[in-house]
Amino acid sequence: MPQKKPGQSNIDMQQLADMAGVSRATVSRALNDSPLVNERTKDKIRELAEKHHFVMNETARNLRLQRSNMICVVLMHDVELSHHLSDPFFLRMVGSVVDHLAESGHDLMLYHKPVTSAAEFLAARVYRQCDGAIFIGQGMIHEELNKLAGYQKPIVVWGADLPGRDYRIVGSDNVMGGELATQHLLSQGCKRIAFFGDIRKPELALRHEGYTNALRHAGIEPDSSLQLDPPMERGAAESIIDNFLENKPGIDGIVCSSDMLAASAISCLQRHGISVPSQVAVTGYDDLEIGARINPTLTTVSQDVSGGGKQLVKKMMGLLAGKKVRDSIRDTSLVIRESSLRKG
Repeated sequence: MPQKKPGQSNIDMQQLADMAGVSRATVSRALNDSPLVNERTKDKIRELAEKHHFVMNETARNLRLQRSNMICVVLMHDVELSHHLSDPFFLRMVGSVVDHLAESGHDLMLYHKPVTSAAEFLAARVYRQCDGAIFIGQGMIHEELNKLAGYQKPIVVWGADLPGRDYRIVGSDNVMGGELATQHLLSQGCKRIAFFGDIRKPELALRHEGYTNALRHAGIEPDSSLQLDPPMERGAAESIIDNFLENKPGIDGIVCSSDMLAASAISCLQRHGISVPSQVAVTGYDDLEIGARINPTLTTVSQDVSGGGKQLVKKMMGLLAGKKVRDSIRDTSLVIRESSLRKG
């Protein structure tokens, strides 16, 4: 009779159940930390499992549960652009999601094609193979995400709280972020403040709402001609910003909807011989590492991207466990640096 290898289990699940005086189902629940089993019984089963080197057959377990332990992460980048995987925001968010998926015993599948419809994603191989999907951003497919939420596999979205939403979200208070940035520029004496960001996208629209709220509260009527929607890609953005600066002289502040747009704006302003911040003060959004490295250093809105990744995974694990899961909307804060400081 072949000998057992060192560390290999000497018993099967039924034998472990007999030793503990419980059913096989109770053993399975206890080793998966189910709340249906009391702590005393869990401890007894764990001690016996450790003593006899018992390890659950994960492959068989997953087949029974029809689980792959794979979570698909979808990057909702601009359909027209291909820069998404190198975007610092996506890299930071995906890094956080990967770390916390690993802690939960799950692996990541990355879906890097632009998603335009629920039907397209449902037909994709990654959807068939994953247990659930985390969307980084809503893009402009809110209704398609609602359709996906009606299918068996759970989805969680980093995004904005939109009306008529059927899916769970994790996000930040974008209206507050837009207000904080604009109020700060107003406090620095800015009067003619532009907004850079594509307001067709839900999160950016809310940041713009905060911007307009702050202006109106200060007695300034928002000027739609000062709203620009450059793409989130530096090369493409700079040509649009250059044209704007040539045709819109007299601005003294810019609220940018991302740090990458803010870096592009500062570069363009300097190329036009416009001093930042003494002539035009600039704020960004996301608090990425680039903000502390550019010259001048960037004032920006922080939305705790790393914490957001943790929450996305936590919500997904809750849905997979059949729990009721709430949305998570996190506060934003302003990180003040050189690019906006016109007063001592």
